[in-house]
Amino acid sequence: MFAIERINKIKEILYKDKRVDVVELSKLFSVTEVTIRRDLDKLEKEGFLIKTYGGAVLNEENLYGRTVVDTDDNTIEEKRMIGKIASQMIENGEAIFLSPGTTCLEIAKNIKNKRITVVTNDLLIGYELRDSAGIKVIVTGGDLIKSTSTLAGSFAIQTLKGIFINKAFIGVKGVNFDSGYTVDSYEEALIIQEIRKISNEIIIVADYTKFNRTAFARLGELTMAKKVITNKQVPPKYKEFYFENAIKMYTTFEFE
Repeated sequence: MFAIERINKIKEILYKDKRVDVVELSKLFSVTEVTIRRDLDKLEKEGFLIKTYGGAVLNEENLYGRTVVDTDDNTIEEKRMIGKIASQMIENGEAIFLSPGTTCLEIAKNIKNKRITVVTNDLLIGYELRDSAGIKVIVTGGDLIKSTSTLAGSFAIQTLKGIFINKAFIGVKGVNFDSGYTVDSYEEALIIQEIRKISNEIIIVADYTKFNRTAFARLGELTMAKKVITNKQVPPKYKEFYFENAIKMYTTFEFE
């Protein structure tokens, strides 16, 4: 496992459990405790956690008001390219859904000149599109998931009843042959399951660091979407899988 993969997994554990233990992480990843402490040092410098004796706790105060579904700045450029690719798939007059997260936020930044309807359960995406004259923005109601900009719950699901979506762009936190597509929270997964019922087309958006990873809540098999937008660094075995299953994979390679 590469260092960035290990650090992302530590983040996932912190999101879920709010704390980590050096000894337990050392055994989980089969690395030395010194290596784990270096990982925690890096995350502490980012303001992501607070080190404690023998471990660390999630720095919830620093994360408040931020979209914590993705805090890794190393993939900003890759996400920007995904946003540009996705924007070219959207036609005027369509209704689209943008799921929570920084990747879909990049899509929002690239569609401001279009005449479309955007449905989202991400407050930051709604705010990003607030001044776009040609875009009708519908932000679902619902319960605000702590330390994120994501709305979920029964009220959010009720908002989606009786509408139709042409294209739904779904950001995921994990892409894995065994677990399929996964996201950070069960509440978010329930919203996306509802979106699948009312959407004509599901498009997965995920930068290359999400592959070979598994997050907390499962969305479905890797065949649940016929289009995937990602980066050229995706492991070859996933490229082969998509090709063999007639799933179109769009990468930044074609746009360089």
